[in-house]
Amino acid sequence: MGELWTVPRQRWHQWVQRWQEQPRLRLAGWIILALLVIDLVGVCADWKGARQQEYTGIAEELRKMHDLARQSYWPERAVQAEDRLAQFRAHLWQAQNTSLARADVQSWLDIEIRKAGVMEPRVTVLDPVDFNDGKPDPRIEVQVRGSFDPTSYGRLLLAIEGAERWISIERVELSNGVSPSINLQLAFHWALPGKAP
Repeated sequence: MGELWTVPRQRWHQWVQRWQEQPRLRLAGWIILALLVIDLVGVCADWKGARQQEYTGIAEELRKMHDLARQSYWPERAVQAEDRLAQFRAHLWQAQNTSLARADVQSWLDIEIRKAGVMEPRVTVLDPVDFNDGKPDPRIEVQVRGSFDPTSYGRLLLAIEGAERWISIERVELSNGVSPSINLQLAFHWALPGKAP
């Protein structure tokens, strides 16, 4: 058993003797030790800085949450949002079902086209879009074609722009063939009963 400790003890004595005899080895050892200490101090400083920054961020978030909890105008904002939603819904077309919606669109367009004096009008009411899917923008798209006359189409566009209910012009195509013609693609936006937009 004593022989097992003899070899490590001899090597230890050799290292100690070299350490004492060689100033360069001592200098290199002290430099390495100093570098290790400096590195350790740097790592500790970085860790402390990261923890401090994390703590500051958490404290800031907590302060914001306390500020939000103390605010009393959320009910007022909810009322304002409900009013705005009601105003928005008032500008949507209303119908009980898709058949009535298509009939309303056809009727409104027939009246406005007649008032505007559009020549040779052809109105195609397309199938309703997103009426039964529960999507937020149910609409009916319509194609209006006719001979192009700037005055009559100007009046029709003014009627569309001034309508109480929301109508968007999706596309306008002018064709300059034998006789100039126009193709309007319109979308009538609806609010279905019991469904929020």
